[in-house]
Amino acid sequence: MVNAAIAMGVPDRILGYGAAEGLLFAARFAQKELDGLDGGVWFFNKEPTRIPAPGEEGLAAWADDWLDEGTRTEKLRGVVKKNSLWKLRQSGRIFDEYGFHLAPMLKAILDASAGLQGHTVAIVVMTESPHDGAEFVATMKRAAKYPVFWVFIGVSGSAESSCHLGVVDTLGKEPGDPDNFVVLKVNFWTRPAQWLTARRIKKALRRWQKRTPTG
Repeated sequence: MVNAAIAMGVPDRILGYGAAEGLLFAARFAQKELDGLDGGVWFFNKEPTRIPAPGEEGLAAWADDWLDEGTRTEKLRGVVKKNSLWKLRQSGRIFDEYGFHLAPMLKAILDASAGLQGHTVAIVVMTESPHDGAEFVATMKRAAKYPVFWVFIGVSGSAESSCHLGVVDTLGKEPGDPDNFVVLKVNFWTRPAQWLTARRIKKALRRWQKRTPTG
C-alpha cells in the first residue's frame, strides 16, 4: 500500500499559476497512481495548515474552491474571489512575513502518516527556496528512518528559468544525506511535462521501495 500526502507553499498574495497547477497534478497523481490522500492535503508558509481533501464533488469543484482566484484580468482589476483560500488568508493562517519554512511541513506530514500502513509519498510543491535550511536538512535526516518518500517540485512560470530551491537543491551532495527523495523542476504544466514528471516520480519511488521495506 502506498499512501499520499500533498502540500503547496502558499503566499499571502495571489497564488501563482504554476503552484496551483502543480498541486492539481499532485492530487491527480495521488488519485490515479497511489492509494489515497490519507497523509493529508496541506498549505504552508511559516506553519502548515491541513485543508480538506477532494471529496465526492470531485477534483474540479475542490480546485475551484481552494485554488481558483479568478482570471488574470480579474486579478489585475483587484476582483476578489471569496473562496476557501480567501477565507483562510482572512483568518490569518496564511501569512508569509518570514518566508516559507519546510521543516514544520515535513514534521506535520510525518505525524499524519505515522499510523498509516505501507509507504507514504509526500509531494511538496514550491515556488521559492525555504528560509529554514539547517532545520530542514536536520529534519530530512531524521525522517530518513520512516517509510516516507519525498517529492519536491519546484515550479516556475518562465520557460527561460527554473525555480531555484536553495538548500533543497543541495540534498544528496554531502556525506550522510538521506536518499528518500527526488527533486524535480517544472516550468509549465503541459501534457508532456505532466507525463514526464509522473514517470520520474514512479521510477524514483520504485528504486526507493526496493531498499525500504515496511512492516
